Amino acid sequence: MKKKKVMNTTHIHEVIFLVQENDNVFTPETLVEAISQKWGSDIGFMSCSGVPTPKEEALQFLLDRNKVVVNAEGRVEIDPSMKMCDSHLK
Repeated sequence: MKKKKVMNTTHIHEVIFLVQENDNVFTPETLVEAISQKWGSDIGFMSCSGVPTPKEEALQFLLDRNKVVVNAEGRVEIDPSMKMCDSHLK
């Protein structure tokens, strides 16, 4: 029987914090690269509701929930209307 590979996980809010700390630096592509550099190539993310998200889908997950936006210059930044769980505020 083939063993299923378990990916390393951290909370999706860590990606939000990464964007906050590097505001207007990342393009969608360089954000995925930065995620791999910071947490490793096998990282995945868990949301507050327990939804597992691979690193390649983290940006879309955050875009869909109005946590980040891609601005006119193609850079990822925090959505000005973003709200985060109180327990995860940095």
